[in-house]
Amino acid sequence: MIGIYGANGFIGRHLLSRLAARGTPVRAVSRHFAPELVERFGSSADLVEASLDDPIAMASSLSGVETVIQLVSTSSPGLGNRFNVSDIRDNVIPHVEFLQNCVGFGVKRYVFVSSGGTVYGPTSTVPIREDHPTNPISSHGLTKLTIENYIRMHGHVDGLDHVILRLANAFGPGQAFRKGQGLIPAVMERHRQGQPVQIIGDGSSRRDYVYIDDVVDALEAAAAVPAGTRAVVNIGSGSSLSVTEVLDAMEDVLGVRFRREHVGRRGTDVDINQLDIARAGDVLAWRPRTAFRDGLARMLLPAGPRGGTQRPS
Repeated sequence: MIGIYGANGFIGRHLLSRLAARGTPVRAVSRHFAPELVERFGSSADLVEASLDDPIAMASSLSGVETVIQLVSTSSPGLGNRFNVSDIRDNVIPHVEFLQNCVGFGVKRYVFVSSGGTVYGPTSTVPIREDHPTNPISSHGLTKLTIENYIRMHGHVDGLDHVILRLANAFGPGQAFRKGQGLIPAVMERHRQGQPVQIIGDGSSRRDYVYIDDVVDALEAAAAVPAGTRAVVNIGSGSSLSVTEVLDAMEDVLGVRFRREHVGRRGTDVDINQLDIARAGDVLAWRPRTAFRDGLARMLLPAGPRGGTQRPS
């Protein structure tokens, strides 16, 4: 059985939908499930409400789980370094305890979604390979890297197979603006409110964007790797776009023009993040299949006649 931890989030919902449609035995674990999710998946998945800060409930949820896919995080790069102690208390410590329980319950494989956008820190090397030095300048990145190291420790000492996915900026339908994260939903939220879109700095900073269906493909591949696999893998598009380029593409897809305003840069942001994804092909036989513009249209435009898309009137 596969256990999805953080199944109620953006990535978790898409992964749960995919696995349930395939008939894969899955236990979906989240702090809370909305009624519509219970109605949709209640008969095709084992839904368990449990929180990472409740170690007994989380340990109980591991019974019968062979592969854990860990998506839970209360940290966010958008929060800067204002909550360092909370990141340690609410993310690192519960994850370490959960990992110990996974080993104790005989979990065979641990798939962890880390942050390809923050664990590396500033770099002049593009694209960034997995063996690049890690020097995070945000608490979010440091939190993810610390958890990565505990996973590797359990791999070495306890034989825990693991795949750590250093994920670029995922985007797609159903993504909400939460915890100051996600450029595209943030832009849409400001636009819906009739407010100008805020651009941090001059708009030249570049990020790697990967569509949610491709992310789910990578998670499925990570859950199915051969026994004995212990790997760190970048998951992204292999290219990058500036903030200005993303806004221009959104305007073109929607047929609108955003009011824009520039705000000061954050000290925890890097100038460019673009991931080398060659190892994903070698380890997971994975590559992204969705072009940014195509994914953007699927995200922003409602379904039209016969499954097509149409611009909002």
